[in-house]
Amino acid sequence: MELRTSVHGIDAVPTSAFPTPARRPHNSRLDTTRLRSTFGLQLPHWQQGVARMLREIS
Repeated sequence: MELRTSVHGIDAVPTSAFPTPARRPHNSRLDTTRLRSTFGLQLPHWQQGVARMLREIS
């Protein structure tokens, strides 16, 4: 089965449409500082992960 997506099929939805019990930060990018320092990890830049995922699904 081949999965294809299109930007045209995605509608923006505000966070307010999905109320949650926990408060969420306005900027919710993942800060990996503690993860890297605790476990001594060298994480690749996020664009590398996106490029790899796109290669794997195409």
